[in-house]
Amino acid sequence: MRRVVITGIGIVSPLGNTRDETWRRVLNGESGARHITQFKAETWPTTFACEVDNFVLDTDAVLPGHGKYLNRPSEFGMQAAFEAMQESGVMGTVTPERFGIAIGAGIGAISPHSLANMLSGMEVTDGLPDLSSTVENAKTENHIVLKNHPGTLAAILSARWRAFGPLTTIHTACASSGQSLGQAFLQIRRGEADVMLAGGADSLAGELLLAGFCLLGALSTRNDDPKAGSRPFDKDRDGFVASEGAAMLILEERDRAVARGAKIYAEFAGYAETESAYRITDLPEDGRGIVEAMELAVKDSGLSHGDIRYVNAHGTSTQLNDRVEALAVRRVFGAKGFKPMISSTKSEVGHLISAAGAMEAAFATLAVAHGKVPPTRNLHHTDCGDDLDFVAHEMRVADVPAAISNSIGFGGSNSVVVVKRHVT
Repeated sequence: MRRVVITGIGIVSPLGNTRDETWRRVLNGESGARHITQFKAETWPTTFACEVDNFVLDTDAVLPGHGKYLNRPSEFGMQAAFEAMQESGVMGTVTPERFGIAIGAGIGAISPHSLANMLSGMEVTDGLPDLSSTVENAKTENHIVLKNHPGTLAAILSARWRAFGPLTTIHTACASSGQSLGQAFLQIRRGEADVMLAGGADSLAGELLLAGFCLLGALSTRNDDPKAGSRPFDKDRDGFVASEGAAMLILEERDRAVARGAKIYAEFAGYAETESAYRITDLPEDGRGIVEAMELAVKDSGLSHGDIRYVNAHGTSTQLNDRVEALAVRRVFGAKGFKPMISSTKSEVGHLISAAGAMEAAFATLAVAHGKVPPTRNLHHTDCGDDLDFVAHEMRVADVPAAISNSIGFGGSNSVVVVKRHVT
């Protein structure tokens, strides 16, 4: 069976516009939460989010003429991909037909202003002819559909790096980019590609989508102390913190990576995805779905449960998710006598929705590569079980031969990535 390794990582996050800056600050337990600057939110139930700050897209990251098709999260995705590609050194070593793209994408970042401009000229009284006239008169926002189409980022990435192989865009809410990594892994393992650029990009910090989650009552309302808002597994949690950013990984067939002398972070050892088939926004109380995904992923990796020393949890900081995920970890590992370290990096970077799985898989990979486990910020008193080894407040230096990253999406989609130390 073909083995797969990770040879490049790129990150744009609320804690930094590079992988190294983000990782350093995550290990320090810093928070990217602050009062919203993209629009006036002073009267909203939630007035804060984790926003990307001081971002500038590298001009070399995008082909001329393609920038007009990028929205805010797509720009993050292009920059993260540029960093991952530059670090991997894979360009020029792989034929275009053996190079593919797999992206987890959100549902767009349309602003109410752009949406209003688009709709203002669309009072159609006589069918399509009137609409056609409206478009011809340029009263709509130019490129608004293409800029916010989920498939646009993957297409532009493919053109930028001449990836003529498999191309996939996945949108399964919070499991999107975890599944994009899994898809890339499986395509290399099956021999359909030699190199895959995989990851995700999203923004929930914009006005329109943030309003929807406010209406759902899913967000923390700790407006007086935004940095204390995201508190996974803490008994005083009151909702998640919206975020934005991107993470991209270069997955490569192991033998070719070794032959060209590539830097290898870790081996992508196993993957599984399941569907809980329960409710759109709730998890089944017994943890089925995520339990099955973890069990299948560990089995797929060929590792034992005791080899998994770290779980980067989905850990949203909502009451139900944290309690059920903790139960699931207990059922998968605790019932067999194992006690892996657990942390949720959403306490530092917030919830990146479609980009969350890739960001957190990157953190799990870095934990394996560097032997450092990031902490869960704001975890003072848990109601999720004192028998679990939550890494709270401070990062932990530890031997991490293997780790898993969980993603649990609206609609019941579950994905689990397993990474392990690369051994020649």
